[in-house]
Amino acid sequence: MRIKKHVHFIGICGVGMGAIAVMFQKMGWKVLGSDKGFWPPISDFLRTAKIDFYPGWHPEKINAPDLVIMGNFISLKNPEYLAAKKKGLTIKSYPEILAEYVIKKNSVVIAGTFGKTTIAAFLTHAFKIVGKNPSWFVGGLAKNLKNGAGIRTGDWSIVEGDEYNTARWDMRPKFMLYRPTHLVLTAVNWDHLDIYPKEKLYDQAFENLIKIIPKNGKIVAARRQNGQKIDKIIAKSRAPIIRYGKKELIKDKNGYGYEITSLNENGSEFVVYHQNKILGPFKTGLLGEHLVENLTAGIALSCVAGLDLKQLQKAVSTFQGVKRRLEIRDETKKIKIIDDLAHSPAKAQASLKALRLHFPHAGIFAVYEPNVGFRSVSSKELYQNAFDQADVVIIPRLSKTKTNEEQEQRMEGKKLAEIIGQKNKGTRVLYMENDNELTKFLAKEAKPKDIIVFLGSHGFRGMIEQTMLQISKF
Repeated sequence: MRIKKHVHFIGICGVGMGAIAVMFQKMGWKVLGSDKGFWPPISDFLRTAKIDFYPGWHPEKINAPDLVIMGNFISLKNPEYLAAKKKGLTIKSYPEILAEYVIKKNSVVIAGTFGKTTIAAFLTHAFKIVGKNPSWFVGGLAKNLKNGAGIRTGDWSIVEGDEYNTARWDMRPKFMLYRPTHLVLTAVNWDHLDIYPKEKLYDQAFENLIKIIPKNGKIVAARRQNGQKIDKIIAKSRAPIIRYGKKELIKDKNGYGYEITSLNENGSEFVVYHQNKILGPFKTGLLGEHLVENLTAGIALSCVAGLDLKQLQKAVSTFQGVKRRLEIRDETKKIKIIDDLAHSPAKAQASLKALRLHFPHAGIFAVYEPNVGFRSVSSKELYQNAFDQADVVIIPRLSKTKTNEEQEQRMEGKKLAEIIGQKNKGTRVLYMENDNELTKFLAKEAKPKDIIVFLGSHGFRGMIEQTMLQISKF
């Protein structure tokens, strides 16, 4: 009788780690995982997949798995990690696992400051529709995919390539492990200031990525107004470059330009141009011009891979997006409550701009919690005009994060609210320490046809659900 292999995940409740856990389960492995805590939607996802996990760190439960996979936010002092290391077990990061199990001969990597998850999810959906049978990894819960990671028999892989470090012991950006033959590059805007304290270090990571794309590969890169940085970085490429963006910005014949023809609360209709003529019309139920731009990137890469127009139109119209990307969670009493993973000023600005375009007359209440890097004092200038499309911005009590003496001083919530108020004239900015008072304020102040949007990478401690409940009582 064949003995089932065993894998243990330290930090299983991350979106990527959870997806890989399910992938191993489908491969026939015994899967067990631990984390300091479990929160929806990942906890629900793991339970639905019948993955075994437990809260806290219990080194006595680390027996003799064939493989230990450790999340990159787990400390090197973690007792389970130390126990596995003492036993001489094989310990790997999840980017190493993707490189070993998922990456194929034709390796599509989506990289850049934003848009990665949506484009990776769309490309996977499109490639599956046409029968290319790709392997994939998407760092989010994509509604068209049963899992964020999968291994299939085709010779294409589609992987979201993050610039964050691979592991606590490996400072390489994740995307450097994925052997890309095809690259989609969305933007290079200084991010993750906890890992890249200087902007030139952030830029250098992308320059290194560009240099490993082979001559016979392809780079699909965004073109934007004032986008000289991305132009400078891709100039170092040996591979052919294809640009995408607004129609008026695409001058080269091989580029893909989009033009929005209709935009309302039900989504967008747009036309994509290629080789100085219309490639075709497309329709999506997703919100925001930045989502149209992301879909155009996916269309461009899909054309490079040989997908035809009708297949692409079907893929666009049936693509349902990714959870926590302007996801409408509720519409009680005609007040839309939206969840969005916008944890940086640039991402928040894009999401708020999208909401203002689709809902021009709505009052917009934004609850914002940045990631660690955008709490640093050096990030202050990046908040200039980032929230000018919101009527009210609320900074909640910020979630606690680990710090060390080498990292730059971080702003607390009250100071962050003060900075955003200074940088966004005309926007009302509040700091609210108490979660219950915050949700009551939203329920009292928001009126029918207004929007409440939660922006950030953390779970908001149940505030979204509590806001729904409070509104239902009024």
